[in-house]
Amino acid sequence: MKLLPPLLVCAALLRSVGLHAEMPDVRWSGFATLGMVSTSASDLRYARIGVDHPGAENPDFGPDTVAGLQGNFRFGDRLGAALQVISRETPEGRYTPRPSLAFLSYALSPTLTVRAGRMRVPFFMLSDTQDINYGNPWVRPPGEVYSLNPFPDLDGIDLLYRLQLGETQLELHPYAGHSDLPLYKNGDIGLRETLGLNLSLTHGNLLVHLGHARARLKLQWNDPDYRQLTGALQMLGRSDVLADLSGDDGRARFSSAGFQWDDGEWLLIGEYARRENTRYANSGHGWHLTAGHRFGNWLPFLTLARQTQDRPIARTDLGDPALTQAFEGFLASRNLAQRSATLGLRWDFAANAALKTEWTRTHTDRDGWGSFFPRGEPAAADMRGRTIDTLSLSLDVVF
Repeated sequence: MKLLPPLLVCAALLRSVGLHAEMPDVRWSGFATLGMVSTSASDLRYARIGVDHPGAENPDFGPDTVAGLQGNFRFGDRLGAALQVISRETPEGRYTPRPSLAFLSYALSPTLTVRAGRMRVPFFMLSDTQDINYGNPWVRPPGEVYSLNPFPDLDGIDLLYRLQLGETQLELHPYAGHSDLPLYKNGDIGLRETLGLNLSLTHGNLLVHLGHARARLKLQWNDPDYRQLTGALQMLGRSDVLADLSGDDGRARFSSAGFQWDDGEWLLIGEYARRENTRYANSGHGWHLTAGHRFGNWLPFLTLARQTQDRPIARTDLGDPALTQAFEGFLASRNLAQRSATLGLRWDFAANAALKTEWTRTHTDRDGWGSFFPRGEPAAADMRGRTIDTLSLSLDVVF
């Protein structure tokens, strides 16, 4: 019951303002995406690491297909609540609906709001619409940036301070809490004691975002490659290496910056993000730049993106060539570094509905797998230094 403590805080807030005194105003909305992605290579599949289960199908509907329902509740002028339930493929291969939002909000003043419960974790400029694909131009946000931090939500508390300065709106967004995420093959990753601050500025058609967060990191790999490698390291007595691969005593820092310009005709989006980990996961940075131009209901666009590894999970000289090769393969499988170019087209063919298609050419780094996973035995696969084409299609709706 990891959501229980924030909900207890919510319940106390409800009692303090006398929720029973009036019935809420309820508004329901929903969203859905039917998406597929196909790769040009038969020995691999596209995977959103930390989001979906790497499947054997080609095309694969798992990475992008999602459905959600949200209720917004108002209890007078100050108190509100939100509940959002979504269903999408998890790293465990399940589609069990889960609460992605479950929070109470209270307006302390016209410019200051406090929220408690489960909220979308605001690590990126477009975090709020990561599941609501209709709100974005792409089939999915560029993985070179958004795979740097796959956590979808935060159980905790935050503040929203909004201030109008002439024609510019300023928003300060401090937050605190914890997050948990299952990993492929029964692993798990979590952030504890997360503290973060976002700043956003909106001026006319321009949005600017800055953010920084830090947290304690716990991560437990449990896939066959990890178990085989750790067994060999234990036999060699390399507890020093094992301590860097998995555990609950890591530290993580995450920074992001972005801008968006949308005047109804031209669309420009750029983001940069950096992840720094002391152990368990590699450190890296990434960027993307998207430019598009609307022609009526059509939006063609071009996206260029790059992710670079700054530091691998661990560095060591194991002495044994075979074990060194296995260790380097393990590190490569945890490195998502790549560069890509995407040509996309969005067609808003009806109110609240859009069709999208994207063709992407991706080059994985020589020491990384990028956004791909082998179809066969992972230990025998080599995804490094590959050039791969992907075709993506999606139907996005909101209601």
